[in-house]
Amino acid sequence: MVASPRQLPSVVYGPWSTRYDFGGWHPLTPRRFGPGLELLRALGADRELPPEPATDDELERVHAPEYVRIVRRFSVDTGSPPAAGIGPGDDPPFAGMHEAAAAVAGGSLAAMEAILAGREAHAFHPGGGLHHAMPARASGFCVYNDVALAIARARAAGLRVLYVDLDVHHGDGVQAIFWDDPGVLTVSLHESGRHLFPGTGFVEEIGGAVAAGTKVNVPLEPGTADRDWLAAFERLVPVLAAVHAPDVLVTQHGSDSHAWDPLANLALSTRAMERAARRLDTLSHRYAAGRWLATGGGGYDAYRVVSRAWGLVWSAQAHRSVPERTPLAWRTRWADEARRYGQAPLPPHYLDGEEVAETSPPGVAGRDAATLAQALRASVPALLRGWEAEAARGIPAEGPLPSADLPVTIGRVGDALPAGLRLGRGVTPVGDAADAIGAVSVALREGGRATLAIADGVIVGLVLIGRPRQLVDPADPWLLRPRVEELVTVGVAAPWRRHGLAARLLREALDEPALADRLVVGMATTAERDPFEPASLPERLGAARRLLAGAGFVETAPQPGAVTPPGGAVTAVWSGPRVDPADRESPSRRPIPPG
Repeated sequence: MVASPRQLPSVVYGPWSTRYDFGGWHPLTPRRFGPGLELLRALGADRELPPEPATDDELERVHAPEYVRIVRRFSVDTGSPPAAGIGPGDDPPFAGMHEAAAAVAGGSLAAMEAILAGREAHAFHPGGGLHHAMPARASGFCVYNDVALAIARARAAGLRVLYVDLDVHHGDGVQAIFWDDPGVLTVSLHESGRHLFPGTGFVEEIGGAVAAGTKVNVPLEPGTADRDWLAAFERLVPVLAAVHAPDVLVTQHGSDSHAWDPLANLALSTRAMERAARRLDTLSHRYAAGRWLATGGGGYDAYRVVSRAWGLVWSAQAHRSVPERTPLAWRTRWADEARRYGQAPLPPHYLDGEEVAETSPPGVAGRDAATLAQALRASVPALLRGWEAEAARGIPAEGPLPSADLPVTIGRVGDALPAGLRLGRGVTPVGDAADAIGAVSVALREGGRATLAIADGVIVGLVLIGRPRQLVDPADPWLLRPRVEELVTVGVAAPWRRHGLAARLLREALDEPALADRLVVGMATTAERDPFEPASLPERLGAARRLLAGAGFVETAPQPGAVTPPGGAVTAVWSGPRVDPADRESPSRRPIPPG
């Protein structure tokens, strides 16, 4: 069965959902399902997918067998000595803990199975999103990591996954589990670990081994409101979707980032939550054929916030507009209970009004912007800086790579790519070929110069030099100087690597007469990588150094005022033969000339 385009998303919910219960005093309460499910049903969410406990074999795809045995022991003996993160505090044992936690995991697994089989396009698991659980340890109200298990299932099917975590707390468990997997790009926008549990999620956490650059974190200041949060979301998430070219999206929509949440300090409104959910829906259709599993995550204002947030996510998946007002019957039904828990009055509107401010307190915006600049430098290739999706016109996006034994033609192009060419996979750091073509086309129209290697109608190598891409951060001072161009991208398809093709292309590109009186600045960061067959970061930076040095570039030290990308970077400058020797000096040692 293939999901109908008009089929409404299933909601993962059933008798097991309310059994994940640490006790009446605990902030993560199953009470949220009462008002939450009623509001979802009022919006039309009448298709439910009841979860069942995951098997031990399924759990052990990401969890250690010994840890599963420990959880089972606590499930029948709640008086056992604390172990593996289970004990007094965030994760106290309760009778039936294993089965209840396994059912949360089973719900996300069942949803992913339905998506992979084509029975569902989108699915929403409001009780899912237990993103703190580690392979061998409970943490932060999370026993088994259901989202990691769903991602692991998609990876077992050979799919590339984009995981976006919007909870106020860093998605540390998911990041840790897929730390070394370049096929899982994780993006987490959260309150800084300097102020909030779990104390992680800093920009410097970029992933390990060949996955360096696929773990993206934006730790935000307390008090961050819609405008600055959405700026980070919109400038990162759509571009990273283009970079990663995912086959499926998995998202966590913790509503504890709301201004009214009692456990954290961000200040979002439901307006921002809806906008993010609808953007993710668009991205799921643009890149992943609609495959999207959304989870509810955290949220501790169960009546005023969580219910509305769930409704907004499901409505985005259902492609339905949200009514202006919440149902009077719903507000009447839950008013007394909400008042009893200090969460009254219930809002009459789905989208917050002026009662939740749009702007952050003074000083917060500047600190958030500086953090975003670091994240952008670490994760967004130069080719996509300042880019917005643009369809390629008249150029097939991607085709199979021809044999590496075929002859290669090298040549320069002017303001447009020749019609009929296809782009070889891995030539650019942009995974989606149509977006890569679109970005190159924009750069050429803006005066850039491309040098191509073509084999059998396929672009198997590319060098793009142009004016510095739209600045997204306090720029490297080199790029603020006159008569400076940027080496935007250098790439060769995998079968043609290690044969000198990139060096030939770069020499040909620099032989352009128009560059004779120019400086060309090249920077290699964690963002400049093959999204499909990445090398380790030391290998990438080493290859960049050798390539640039061989073409006559001179490596420079980090310049004052430049954003230093996490993981390190290589910055080098090439001087045309007619460049004044004085202009070749580091801008850190001389003022920037006017002009």
